[in-house]
Amino acid sequence: MKPFNFKTAKYTVSGVSDIGLDEALRLWKAKFPTFVHFKKAITGGYPVLKDFESYVEEVWDSIEKVTAKEAFSQKNAEKRRMYFDCIGVVELFKQANPKLLDRQVIKKKRKRWDDKNDPYDYKFEDVYELYSIDPAELYKGAKGGGVEISRFGSTAKYIAVRCWCTTTNREYWIYVPEDEALKKGVSRWSSERKNSDYDAVKAIAWTIRLDITEPEKIYRQGDIIVAKESANSKKTTPYHLSKEDYLKLMYSET
Repeated sequence: MKPFNFKTAKYTVSGVSDIGLDEALRLWKAKFPTFVHFKKAITGGYPVLKDFESYVEEVWDSIEKVTAKEAFSQKNAEKRRMYFDCIGVVELFKQANPKLLDRQVIKKKRKRWDDKNDPYDYKFEDVYELYSIDPAELYKGAKGGGVEISRFGSTAKYIAVRCWCTTTNREYWIYVPEDEALKKGVSRWSSERKNSDYDAVKAIAWTIRLDITEPEKIYRQGDIIVAKESANSKKTTPYHLSKEDYLKLMYSET
């Protein structure tokens, strides 16, 4: 059996095969925050990969991460997906020079339960930030990506709401349609949109969908949304939550 030649081998990254060593290392550097995370996920301490693991540890600090610009330059859709997966949505948005439109801090009191399953009131501040991203920033310098910047129009924007988990403080960026981030009565077709026309809480409320009318309460645990029926609740076509109901009905968030 021939020894493993890690320098000439081809690798599979995020489900895409036939990736050379240099490219694979740059993708892994973007995907994993530290060498320890890389080691745990990729080499796992297997004896056959000992030399490869030692090499990666030696060069880890000098590896340059792949960039959003490179991701959008990939002609192959699967390779673009691989790059996006490794870069991650948080870093992808940050590299696109996002512009802050609205920031709201909401003081909340929510029900939580202790180790004995007894309820108590938990007070905290919840922060929501809304950003715009010029499509031209995402595709700037991208060649062969198959995207024509002109088709977005001069007033087009990508909109993302930035929020944090109230328990772990993990950061999230969530895409929302621009119409849903604008205050009531403001049209996205207006060329004179101002920061004051946007509403970060309205945007985050839109990300929640319910399929019952007149819910009594809403419980949120991470990405899981549970709506408690009231006596008047009926099944209905799924709809997006309004800002008013988001602020009124949210009973517990963890």
